[in-house]
Amino acid sequence: MPVSRQVLRRSFWVSLITVPVLLAAIWFGGRAWMSHSLMPYEGTALLANLSAEVEILFDERGIPRVYAATDQDAFRALGWLHASERLFQMELIRRVARGELAELFGQPGLELDLVTRPMGFARRIEDERPDLAPATERLIAAYIEGINSKIASGGRLPPELLLLRHQPEPWRVEDVMTIAYYQSFYATTLVQRMSEAWRAVVEVHGDDARQWLEVLDGWARPSIPTFSMAEGSNTWVLAPSRSDTGHALHASDPHLEYDVAPGMWYAVGLHSGEGLDLLGVTAPGMPFVAMGHNGRIAWAFTVAPVDLFEIWRFPRNPDDPEQLLSASGPERIHRRIETFRVRGSDRPLTREFQYSPRGRVLEMSEDEAIVMQWAGFELPVAELLDSAMTIHHADSFAAFRQAASQVGALSVNWSYSDRHGNIGYVQSSPIPMRRHRQHFAMLDGMNADHGWDGFHPPEQRPYAFNPEQGWLANANNHAVDSNWPHPIPGFYKHLRKRRISDHLAGQDIFTPADMVRFQLDRTSDRALSWKSWLADTAEETGRDRLADEIRAWDGVMRTDSEVAGLFIRWWHFLPQALFDGNSDLDWRTMQVVFDEWLHGGPATHPAPVRDRDEASRLALDNALRPGLWPLGMVQHLTIRHPMAQAGLLDRWLGLTRGPIPMGGDAGSLNVTYASFNADTARLRARAGASMRYVLDWSDLDSFTLNLTLGQSGNPFSPHFDDFLPDFLSGQPWTVPFSREAVEAGTAHRLLLTPEP
Repeated sequence: MPVSRQVLRRSFWVSLITVPVLLAAIWFGGRAWMSHSLMPYEGTALLANLSAEVEILFDERGIPRVYAATDQDAFRALGWLHASERLFQMELIRRVARGELAELFGQPGLELDLVTRPMGFARRIEDERPDLAPATERLIAAYIEGINSKIASGGRLPPELLLLRHQPEPWRVEDVMTIAYYQSFYATTLVQRMSEAWRAVVEVHGDDARQWLEVLDGWARPSIPTFSMAEGSNTWVLAPSRSDTGHALHASDPHLEYDVAPGMWYAVGLHSGEGLDLLGVTAPGMPFVAMGHNGRIAWAFTVAPVDLFEIWRFPRNPDDPEQLLSASGPERIHRRIETFRVRGSDRPLTREFQYSPRGRVLEMSEDEAIVMQWAGFELPVAELLDSAMTIHHADSFAAFRQAASQVGALSVNWSYSDRHGNIGYVQSSPIPMRRHRQHFAMLDGMNADHGWDGFHPPEQRPYAFNPEQGWLANANNHAVDSNWPHPIPGFYKHLRKRRISDHLAGQDIFTPADMVRFQLDRTSDRALSWKSWLADTAEETGRDRLADEIRAWDGVMRTDSEVAGLFIRWWHFLPQALFDGNSDLDWRTMQVVFDEWLHGGPATHPAPVRDRDEASRLALDNALRPGLWPLGMVQHLTIRHPMAQAGLLDRWLGLTRGPIPMGGDAGSLNVTYASFNADTARLRARAGASMRYVLDWSDLDSFTLNLTLGQSGNPFSPHFDDFLPDFLSGQPWTVPFSREAVEAGTAHRLLLTPEP
């Protein structure tokens, strides 16, 4: 019997009313349901295997201070805190390190898995489990107990894991080892784009290009004062003689990607009745204070872009294709099948990967193989974990240097200060003893003069202690000058080091407020170096008024500055104007090494397709085509959670912050690394200061620390993004050390009690 039109109309209106009501109920009810996944900040909570109660005091930004009877209890509490606030982030980093993202995200995660799984981070840990020091093993195990106690508690999972319908597996000590091993490689991949560009330039232009890539002239200043065996991030320390408080000053702001939520760092204080006293930042999934202080010494680091790789070309043996021919004899190819489980697919994916005794085979044809050798394949993983734990209790530069110089393949520049007024610098990079000077070039496997003879011993790595100048600084620059006993090739950047050197050499005495001011400095060393060229170009093209404005500009990359907006566009259009059409090299490659090329002189290779002045005129025309806009309209930051790719989910959970107008550029201390879209002439800020800290040893309770976003990874938490306004404005947040000062600033109090 046909349905009457009246019934259809009634059904239509019922649906029209009911569906929005149901959607609203799901929208707001689902949000309310998932908001119960928040960590408790007050009251009591159970934690397995505690030997006694643990008290946690939270300040108004959700930074916890843990007070425990034993070191193990403190690390159990740290594991519980990490899992309570950042469990989804921890699950991501565990899967990234293991190459198992596709199991959680399906096809979109497979691309990264195909990069990380063949590196063998997890497999090496499983096959050759590192032999940790007993104390390290105990504390990591305690940390794991804290994580697993939270997972097993039956509490609601973070919203992301609920939506993915994923229950994390219990953590193991091997997970921490794998993440640590991966992180030592990750620090190197931060300079991977530079290394690929440098190698590409050298591959085409050989020694002509190598000379200007390796040069260390007056524009590039080392971290260590002129040779003495005794000096993308900024860190510096000042001796008491340069401080108005009469004590050492220490500042750091490590540079990482900051356009992804949550940020990398979780701030915490750890204290125990056994003498543990730590305050600083940790990376969830790792039981270490990466940067901070213990009341006796303070430490921080920047990435040291030392070249720890070789790329080899080996011919295959025509008589035995499973062998590569090398100067030292045949090297057998090892093959390994990896199985990738992909969410949403009924059938797992299998892939074969090849390896040689030197490392990972990147490409292989019938005739030859391209092999990547990395220092991390040859160094013990346990060294990194043991040294990180040792630093927690170090009380002198000698103890710190010994630990910081032996951290596996982690390549960083450490800055040091202590309560006695000492300052220091240590480079941790395991520097290969190369038999050649063919830096940044692909090596011939049949050449006996190529290759490594192990590594220079830790005591021969660059360091400095209490230099006469009264300060030390590093900003991803070369640590030593050309007089150093052995070469330390790398992919260094010198712009920000020049700026901080000018600051620290420009006056005699400094205050803690000066340290903050320097961290917020948007003056671009790049702009100061090249603005006169831009002004001359404007004048040559009949733009006299604009030329005057450029010459009068102070080089500060302010969001409201139209000249700053013009300069950054002109700068990014220059490589295209100079090299677009070069048949040997893509102009985008030259973007990465453009500062080095310009400073190398007019005779440097590769040769541009047009002369510099003509290119500058073309770049200026392109920069002005959209109009003269302030920098804040040209460059912006948008912080997105990984789950924000789903638009409805983004709006539902509020997973995006921005767009936010951003100042700064790659040449300013308050740095902004941005990707440039030549079609829109706009820049998207991608990386910069991931946190900032300033320590004045005259008053440990005045220690300041800022995160980019917030302590919590839960979008429903009040601490998901409460640091963002202060981070953008530069307002420091005080994080005291003494129990009395911590009590005075306590907003919430939580008691962890032993599980029955």
